Amino acid sequence: MSLPPSRSLAGLTLRDLDYVLAVSRTGHFGRAAHVCGVSQPGLSEQIRKVEALLGCTLFERGRRGARPTRRGAALIPLVERIVRDAHVLMEQAHGTGHTLAGPLALGIIPTLAPYYMPTLLRHIRAAHPDIALRLTEDRTADLTRHLLDYTLDIVIAAMPAPDAGIATAVLFFEPFRVLVPRTHPLATKSVLSSADLDSADLMLLDPGHCLRDQTVSLCDPSVPLHPDLDGPIATSVEMLRYMVDAGEGIAVMPALAVDTDTEARGFSRAIPFASPEIGRTIGLWWRATDPRAPLFAQLARELGAGPKRPAQKKPER
Repeated sequence: MSLPPSRSLAGLTLRDLDYVLAVSRTGHFGRAAHVCGVSQPGLSEQIRKVEALLGCTLFERGRRGARPTRRGAALIPLVERIVRDAHVLMEQAHGTGHTLAGPLALGIIPTLAPYYMPTLLRHIRAAHPDIALRLTEDRTADLTRHLLDYTLDIVIAAMPAPDAGIATAVLFFEPFRVLVPRTHPLATKSVLSSADLDSADLMLLDPGHCLRDQTVSLCDPSVPLHPDLDGPIATSVEMLRYMVDAGEGIAVMPALAVDTDTEARGFSRAIPFASPEIGRTIGLWWRATDPRAPLFAQLARELGAGPKRPAQKKPER
């Protein structure tokens, strides 16, 4: 038996549902239209069409943006599920054969991208010349969201992945270093411990970077952090390094960021931790439902040797 005209789904498209999700994620009709590549009046009209078909108002419109109504908040997870399942259908139907080829959207965390991308690009261009890469640099939370909403195909980030719907493979382990100005008392040491971080001059990246959280986890929780660390300190690893070079404090840094030219710069020293286990594990992530999973796992094995780094000089005594 056919549904009454007012309940017909004939006029509802997946594109319309994408518009609904865009408004939900951005909280603004204008920003959602920009993300979707359409005009704001066009997007607004499609949202009104969806609301008419569903028989309820999904968003409360205001001068400061849009937010889901109570009914909208209950229905949007269902919309997400429908769109996600449609993407799974397309992935399964268009699952590739035995090689990686065509467009591939890759996301990578900003504390790794400048130092690892040369290695990654050299490998992909040599081993997979038919891949057309589209690169995105973003923080872990945003990369996770974009991976799960099908904006990205794979992600390179620190392990573990925060969602059960993400499959992962380890690429390599990257140790941490403590970057200290050459005039700092710690600069005379050949190795350091996490206890050396419990000082007022420890500097961090701003909130949202996983390296900030990893640094804080190394500190003694009984020792309060310097009050200045409650706010943004540096927005990038490179700015953090310049701040250390300027003598403003010390910082925990990924080895790839400081092992190549720190000695040549002459302003600071990158000192290893006494424990070789202090660092982060870098992995390749992909959706568990993606039929290209065996190809992504193979790519991870190919990259598993890790990036090549110059040999380290012996620590100064």
